[in-house]
Amino acid sequence: MKKALILAAALWLAMFSAAAEPLAMQADLADTVTTPIYADRPEGPAYVYRYAYPQADPSDPSAELINTFYAYIVDDTRAFEIPMNVENWMKSGDEASHEATVSYVITCNNDDFLSVLLKKEEDGFVNYSGHTFSRKNIKPGSSVALPYLLGILESGEKDTWLQDRQTAKADALVRSMVWEMLPRLNVPLWEDLEEDMLEYIFFPEEDFYLDEDGNPVFYLEPGTVADPVWGLLTFPISIEDILDEM
Repeated sequence: MKKALILAAALWLAMFSAAAEPLAMQADLADTVTTPIYADRPEGPAYVYRYAYPQADPSDPSAELINTFYAYIVDDTRAFEIPMNVENWMKSGDEASHEATVSYVITCNNDDFLSVLLKKEEDGFVNYSGHTFSRKNIKPGSSVALPYLLGILESGEKDTWLQDRQTAKADALVRSMVWEMLPRLNVPLWEDLEEDMLEYIFFPEEDFYLDEDGNPVFYLEPGTVADPVWGLLTFPISIEDILDEM
């Protein structure tokens, strides 16, 4: 299995080196939604939700995947998240206004992948989420998770017992590598932090984005292992290094 994974890594690296044409982008999917907390007092406290998501040029074959993905997030936010938050504040008698802003940066854009890091700021809290899309249709219909990036799973393949084991092994391996890298950041960590706590606050399958070379950069959210003032903590680890340890 290890030889197969190393071969997969070689194939990935060959793909990255051959990357040439970035995905053409178009105007963001963006808007500002202002919702009064009390319907009978439109001039009173309100919830202001600003968002901007990337949109790919529809002429590219992979554009529909990306654009549909973010259109779904917007629809879900407007239909459920915003009304639910407003209702909760209304029921509590909240007289304060609230704001949320979603922005993004594109961290990788080449012939194989588009990778996006989203940042959401709401009432002083910040959280991030990474989305990686394959332009080679590794996993059509959604962003690419770590098992697909490593070649553990392929498009259309169902999880088997062996694949589940390899996925769990990859997760545990990345957590261990991140734990070893933490002291090198020179960031004061929470005093009671222990390695096994990463299992509950760090999910390698999803908590990553790709750098410009197509390698994963794993991250820990602000406030998970250190004071939020230190922001997002990032851990670049090459695909080759992960597969070498698999």
